[in-house]
Amino acid sequence: MVRLLRALLAAFCAFSSLASALLPITVDGNMFVDSNGDPFVIVGVDYQPGGSSGYTNSASSDVLSDEDVCLRDAFLLQKLGVNTIRTYTVSPWLNHDACMSILNSVGIYVILDVNSPLDGESIHRDDPAGSYNEGYLKRVFSIIDAFMGYPNLLGFFAGNEVINAATSASVSPPYIRAVQRDIKNYISLHANRTIPVGYSAADDNQLRVAGWEYFQCKTGDEDLDISRSDFYGLNSYQWCSGRDNFQTSGYGVLETTFANSTIPLFFSEYGCNIVQPRTFTEVNGGVYTDSMLQVFDGGLIYEYSEEANNYGLVTIGSDGSVVLKQDYINLQNAYEILTYTSFMSKSFIDTSRSSKCNASFIENIDSSFNASLSLPNCPAEDMLKSGSGNNNIGKWIPLNSTQTAYKVYDVDEQEITDTEITVVSDQTQPEAQVSATTSAVRSATSVATSTATGSSTSSSIVATTSASASATSSSAAASTLAGAASPLLLAVTGLLGITLAL
Repeated sequence: MVRLLRALLAAFCAFSSLASALLPITVDGNMFVDSNGDPFVIVGVDYQPGGSSGYTNSASSDVLSDEDVCLRDAFLLQKLGVNTIRTYTVSPWLNHDACMSILNSVGIYVILDVNSPLDGESIHRDDPAGSYNEGYLKRVFSIIDAFMGYPNLLGFFAGNEVINAATSASVSPPYIRAVQRDIKNYISLHANRTIPVGYSAADDNQLRVAGWEYFQCKTGDEDLDISRSDFYGLNSYQWCSGRDNFQTSGYGVLETTFANSTIPLFFSEYGCNIVQPRTFTEVNGGVYTDSMLQVFDGGLIYEYSEEANNYGLVTIGSDGSVVLKQDYINLQNAYEILTYTSFMSKSFIDTSRSSKCNASFIENIDSSFNASLSLPNCPAEDMLKSGSGNNNIGKWIPLNSTQTAYKVYDVDEQEITDTEITVVSDQTQPEAQVSATTSAVRSATSVATSTATGSSTSSSIVATTSASASATSSSAAASTLAGAASPLLLAVTGLLGITLAL
């Protein structure tokens, strides 16, 4: 009877959560939290179909502007069990309302890089002074304008691997802090909420530690401390599943080195493809272990789509169809069994305890690192105050559809016919979505009841899972993707902060 009551409570909570938008994520000390103050763990993938070479200024679409593509991938991301994606390059001039609304509806947050690989649209790592100019900041501020209105925008990356060798380390750090300052000042003037801003560090043991110390430190000068990172991402390819473990991968060193971070840390890229298919032992054996969750707030697997570097979870055909790789199934299985009990007791570190900036200390970590806090002045003060002039301001819209027209195939290249997303969070909750929501709650109730009466399997899910974490059973790929009622129940109870032990 107790189990049945728990199941019914879970179904009721599911109904409550399905009719609301995702809560914006903010930073509190060394943790991500939602606007209710509940801790948030990143469970995600890096998402840039087509790679960096697929982006041009003249293109009529980018990776977050094609509604049908977003429906296709939102379906697969939801079944995979992620709550966050990182996207590297988008156009500030294209409309992203449909895609961001779709991602919100399946419970997925977005971390967005403000730069692009095109000339003039990023800080040149070896010549930052020549690239930090008004034209560059127009792009940056325009990106902010285009995305600041979406509550499921988790944050902005001001730079990715800008510091990757001695030369760039000797000149770039003050410019990265200057860009962070400019972004945060622009947000404070033009957005209706605080949006976290941070940096993504290259896979270099010394430079990323020096960078972390530099970007998290405070001076006591409020005008200067706004240039501090709100979070710090590590791109790490140390753990090769099928070859490494916690110690041989160096994860033990990472845990010790970053243990006293005063800002949230997470893996902004992680994985290794030396052994294929990837089995992702680094997920449950590394990133989401009890001890690592005391230091890191999760991570983003590199990467969603198969590109030239062979890290993909899915293969996208020229006709827009998608074929799952075994890597997708393996990661789905790994995500399905995640629990975050230990994260709920993570030791909180207040920002008032942030380390005092000490250039000598940082430069002792890496002698090439420029730890100066004499930052360049913003070259676009008027634009910062008056706005970028971008009228493409993102807003929420009702979903036009919940199913993609593109074909999706399992690992055996058998078509998966039911590719409809499960709406778990919708700000506008248009009438067309009510039936989908009701159906989802009905499914959750049904599965909860059958679980309560017919299963002795014990499982635990804790508050920080997203409502999108609807990973399903790990049998054949078609059945794996066929239905997510039971995981939906777990996901929505997790979103509401309920620990469910059935």
